[in-house]
Amino acid sequence: MTIPSPARYRASVAALTLLAAIGLPAAAQSPTTQMPEGTTDIDLSLIAALVPVSEGRSGMKAIVLPSISAQWSNGIFAEPGELGMQLSEDPMLKFGPVLSYGTRSRRADDREDKLRLGIEVGAFAHYQWAHNIGLHSSVMYGGGDDRSGVRLNLGAGYGMRLSTHQSLSANLGMNLVNKGFMQSSFGISAEQAARSRRPVYQARAGIKNIDLTLRWNVDLSTKYALSTGVNVSRLMGSAADSPLTDSPHNVAAFTALTYHW
Repeated sequence: MTIPSPARYRASVAALTLLAAIGLPAAAQSPTTQMPEGTTDIDLSLIAALVPVSEGRSGMKAIVLPSISAQWSNGIFAEPGELGMQLSEDPMLKFGPVLSYGTRSRRADDREDKLRLGIEVGAFAHYQWAHNIGLHSSVMYGGGDDRSGVRLNLGAGYGMRLSTHQSLSANLGMNLVNKGFMQSSFGISAEQAARSRRPVYQARAGIKNIDLTLRWNVDLSTKYALSTGVNVSRLMGSAADSPLTDSPHNVAAFTALTYHW
């Protein structure tokens, strides 16, 4: 048996977290119906995808990864990279606390091969404006090197039924971050500039990126579903102008086969 190196493990965990966000519906953002007391919903997935090496980099890599997510009738949900709880009993409005975890992305000028865990805490809200239109948001604290980064995510989703067993969905999102978060990911201090031979760069707070996810969903049976789609992301402001950014555009293509327990 081959034990993956820390760098490879970091890439796998980061990719799984990314795919959980773009390839599968998040429990925190889904207007789920009321579950019978004492029940649990579990989804097991196998995901194949072509994803960016890291945000702002032009390289790509192919991956195949398993995924599991669960939701309990008391409102608690668990997904790759995320734990939370829905507090509302209103099927049109969902909100509650959430905790995200995973490995932090490696900067282009970081020569150290260390596995760095990132944890953020915050809250989410989802409002089902119409039967096929949803608005969602989350605010998270704890990102960045000094763990004081703040990230606000705003998004809207639209779904369209093609037939009894097929549907299309689109989600448009935007991430706004404070200066600490932006500087940690895209800024270059004097010490980092000396190490990487890049110019000093002070990143500013603002919109980090906008992204669009298009997904085609097929219900193969009452238990199995297939989801195929693409995610297109565009870095903005200080993130796009950073010397660490090779390309402001990132694209990921994915396919997920899901079994509902």
